[in-house]
Amino acid sequence: MSRSALWRQEAGVKDRERHASGVLENAVDEGRQRPQKGLIALTRDDTFNFNPMLLQNISKSPYFLKCCSNIHDWNSLVDEIYYECKHMEPWTQGHVKTPSTAFCLLLRLFTLRCSEKQMTLMLNHVDSPYIRCIGFLYLRYGANPADVWKWCYPFLYDEEPLRVSSKMSQKETTVGEYVRSLLTDMEYCGTLLPRLPVAVERDIKVKLMQAEKIEERALKHLQDKRNMSFFERMGSKIQALYGDEDNPVTWYEAIVDRVVRTDDETGEKLARPKFLVTFPEYGNTEMVSLGQIDMTQQTRTTTSKGERRNQTNNTRPDNSDCTWNRDRCDERHKRGHDGDQSNNRGYGRNFNEDDRRHDLKRARHDDSNHDRYGNSHSRDYDAPTASSASTSRYENEKDLMEEVLKRERDKSAAKGKAYASRPATFKESLSTSSHGVHHRHVHNTILDADQQKAKPLLNRKQDQSKGKTEPKQKTAEELGAIAVKKRQLLARYG
Repeated sequence: MSRSALWRQEAGVKDRERHASGVLENAVDEGRQRPQKGLIALTRDDTFNFNPMLLQNISKSPYFLKCCSNIHDWNSLVDEIYYECKHMEPWTQGHVKTPSTAFCLLLRLFTLRCSEKQMTLMLNHVDSPYIRCIGFLYLRYGANPADVWKWCYPFLYDEEPLRVSSKMSQKETTVGEYVRSLLTDMEYCGTLLPRLPVAVERDIKVKLMQAEKIEERALKHLQDKRNMSFFERMGSKIQALYGDEDNPVTWYEAIVDRVVRTDDETGEKLARPKFLVTFPEYGNTEMVSLGQIDMTQQTRTTTSKGERRNQTNNTRPDNSDCTWNRDRCDERHKRGHDGDQSNNRGYGRNFNEDDRRHDLKRARHDDSNHDRYGNSHSRDYDAPTASSASTSRYENEKDLMEEVLKRERDKSAAKGKAYASRPATFKESLSTSSHGVHHRHVHNTILDADQQKAKPLLNRKQDQSKGKTEPKQKTAEELGAIAVKKRQLLARYG
């Protein structure tokens, strides 16, 4: 190719870059001119917190230029996501770093701007999980970090399947796992997400731990039919979680007013029932989920006593005709009179001592009950108050924060231990893919195999050298003759 042709080619590349940059600037200006009322506020309206290299590649992508020229409203963009998005990675599979369809449409959504109503429709869309996930990415990249939790909380344990990786060999995940990874991880499929403020990040992690405990409690209730029947009974006295901006989330006594099994707006059946409860302490009525309720301590104690009583009745022999006690008494009487005197005294003494030990044990038990409940003869006692229940049944934020800090330390220590498995050189890091550690391991395995093949050759050479005869040592006469000959040669030739 001639020099002029190379110049023309380079000029064409620069023209395309200038055109792509101009298209992105025009799209951004178009979004800025939209009415700001009802729109989700963005932290940056020029780069949208994208990685610079990723933003540059997307802006030069022919597909993004096509989206800017053909898609001009939110409805058209949602339709394009439904038909074109197949995974959520930022890059397409292959050697060339080509931006994926999902991220091209995400950038186009940023330039069009999204309102709160449109975001609500995206996150609850039923046609495609990729429509929902692009909405989550929009919030994670551009929205105020303090508002991200409010949007993502209802979907932390959504079970809709989703494919994140472009490789078909990778297993699918769920929308809930995808949302939790966006809130906890900085790395996203080879690129970096914008950093959250430390205070916001730790607050989100504490809330995630609370949500995890709520989910575990809900699964435990679903497996216990007795608890479910008690919760679904109108007027049942339970304890429920409640908190607002002024008060932390705490357990309070509540009464079940209604069990909600279908969604009031859509009419669809809920996977888990919700409960409309009233808090007598404040008189307010709230809707709570299955994981946000539990049995009171009094109800739990009464139920456990009933279970132990039933187990005792089931294990006791049948005594409907009183034959069991009569036979036992006859046998005891027979032993006392038919045996010798020593056995009679021994048996009687042990029996009386057992009775006295039983009476002392019962007295101690009554005293302990008196000290604990203030009444040694009554089984009924007041349920724990909200403050005591919160400290015994629900971890406060301080304990959860300590657990979060502990997990962060463990995670950083685990990353520090992985330095040995990283590529040895910069060149090798460029040549390896995301599975570079595996390739390096294979490479080391090949080297080990070569060394194993070379070992027999070395052993063979050593054996051959061992087989050779060692030189024979000369006697004193031969050494003397050699010395005389050397002196003669020196005398003749100097």
